[in-house]
Amino acid sequence: MRIRLPTLALALPLFLGVLGAGANEPVPWPLGFAPTGVELDEWVANEEALADRERFEEYLEAAEKGEDTEHITVRQEDIDAGMFDLERLFQFGDAAFGHEFRHMDGYGRSRLPRSSRVHDGKQGGLDSFSCAGCHQQGGVNGAGAVTANSFYFGDGERASSAVVRNPPSVLGLGLVQLVAADMSNTLDFQRAQALANAASSGQPATVALEANGVSFGALTAMPDGSVDASQVEGIDTDLIVKPFGWKGHTASLRRFAERAANVHFGVQSHVLALGYKDKPDPSLGPGPNWWDPDADGVQRELQEGTLTAFAIYLVMLEAPLSLPPTDDGLRERAALGSALFRSIGCAACHRESLSVGSDRWWEGGDTTGGPPVELRLLRDGEKPRGDLEVQLFSDLKRHHMGDALADSNDDPDGIGRDVFLTRPLWGLAESGPYLHDGRASTVPEAVASHGGEAADARSLFLALAPEDRTNVELFLMSLTRVPRLRMPQ
Repeated sequence: MRIRLPTLALALPLFLGVLGAGANEPVPWPLGFAPTGVELDEWVANEEALADRERFEEYLEAAEKGEDTEHITVRQEDIDAGMFDLERLFQFGDAAFGHEFRHMDGYGRSRLPRSSRVHDGKQGGLDSFSCAGCHQQGGVNGAGAVTANSFYFGDGERASSAVVRNPPSVLGLGLVQLVAADMSNTLDFQRAQALANAASSGQPATVALEANGVSFGALTAMPDGSVDASQVEGIDTDLIVKPFGWKGHTASLRRFAERAANVHFGVQSHVLALGYKDKPDPSLGPGPNWWDPDADGVQRELQEGTLTAFAIYLVMLEAPLSLPPTDDGLRERAALGSALFRSIGCAACHRESLSVGSDRWWEGGDTTGGPPVELRLLRDGEKPRGDLEVQLFSDLKRHHMGDALADSNDDPDGIGRDVFLTRPLWGLAESGPYLHDGRASTVPEAVASHGGEAADARSLFLALAPEDRTNVELFLMSLTRVPRLRMPQ
């Protein structure tokens, strides 16, 4: 897999410590150790090898059309048979993330063959050729510039008809998925317990829904096995925490990658089509069968195994981390900003950490029935990995954010125009622009746009003395990613 290099490793010692550390206290390196000359040589050699391989693959594709597609194609049956280790699956996923989809791969659709910035309803927009083409702010796998905004669910022509979304960073998503699944399991247990109590007592049983210290309202179970979910808040009535998408519409990276390939490239997995028993989903196109739902003549555009490798790749990407300022004065101000962040109420939704009981994750196919691939999220993948107290700065819950942030058009998933998932703030320093449509170029601008349930915290932030507002921003700038190696130009 790729080895990432600290930006300053070849120049000056990088002393990065915890907030509030004293001037004379030792400060750890981002990866937990100071790299030696031998380690730096190995890292540089790995980067050079990666560049050489990618350049060779470009030559191969030029010489033999379709060669590049082979580097992203993997059969689920071969994964089930244990033919690939995690590193090889990571490489498949990495290649898929950077792959520029072509018409021979199934790019486009029979009735929408060309790219369009404005999406044509659920058909998507064909607004990019690769994932890496949009996710590059702050480094590979980062957020997207405002020029990379997508215009979802429009009429195919007018930007004003669409829902605007800015591409978020994809770092650390394996841990996000793990936390969300853990919370969903907790809520599911609480519902099952309420149903059991109602059945045994013959009376309605109401249970407060809470996971990881986050309240999701209440649910009332009836003796006949039905439930009253009218008091459930911040989540769908299925009680599944969906941490992906600005409004929280998708629960797993597998489904998120599948959905993104469909709407951005017009590339469908046959798994997506098989979601309908008697015929493919009509929103995918007029295709004659499950293997070619968009009727463009290309079957099985996104192999099930490629989808698995893609999900494993996203799971294994590095996690963001906290790197306070090295300057003593700035570090002290950032520590004051951290305290202010909590005292004015920002941490009520942007919770500093959410815990999980285990770092195990299993990723398997949808149709083959083979054994899933097991991952240990604190061990497998790029460094840093984080820990069981995942410092997301989010509650993974939906909130009403007020008219200023509300979408101008309805979301087909049925989520309110002003309702958004609490955006995780980890990695924030490298993930601008900010907000769902990239309208804010700075953190203070983003905070000033908050309303609805966040109105009080916004007012308290704006009421702070200018120096204190800066202290909060200094703290938030410590939420970043491992510094990158930048080669001389």
